[in-house]
Amino acid sequence: MTPEQRGQLLNHLDSVNAASKSIDAMSDWYIVFNRPTGRLEWQAALKLNGILGGGVSARLATPVDTWEADIYGQLEVKMAFLPRAVRLNPVEWRPKRPHTNPANAPRGLALQTFFGRWHPYEINRDQDVNVFLQGAVGIADALPDGIISFSDYLKFCAIVWKCPDIERVPPPPWSRSLL
Repeated sequence: MTPEQRGQLLNHLDSVNAASKSIDAMSDWYIVFNRPTGRLEWQAALKLNGILGGGVSARLATPVDTWEADIYGQLEVKMAFLPRAVRLNPVEWRPKRPHTNPANAPRGLALQTFFGRWHPYEINRDQDVNVFLQGAVGIADALPDGIISFSDYLKFCAIVWKCPDIERVPPPPWSRSLL
């Protein structure tokens, strides 16, 4: 990535992060068979400040064989000069594995290990841009206490993503019979 492209990416991420967002059209959960049991995913295009465009969507994912666990969500931003979407403000609730922050994280977060976590854009903005492409370790912060259900998880995502519509996403069609 050239320095000019890095600047374009960060400027666009700044505006996406700051924008009020809404779902263009509500979608359904679908199954992706990339693991033995599969993964449930939900994705929808987002409007920024009421306008569709900017290549922004919200994505949620969870294994089929879990129940209110291992849920991952993020905003995804596509840029013409990048081979795939970058992730913005990922939120992980009850993941299977912890995340340990790098030593260069801000005071109080350096080398901290979290299970329930999110990666605030403001903390990661000045890091290597590869954190947005999952090519470098990003800096996470703990999820607040009180997130005990999928509904609570969506409320938190709605706040940090500035997208109140996220609260209307239906729960994944988990099957307790698979447990």
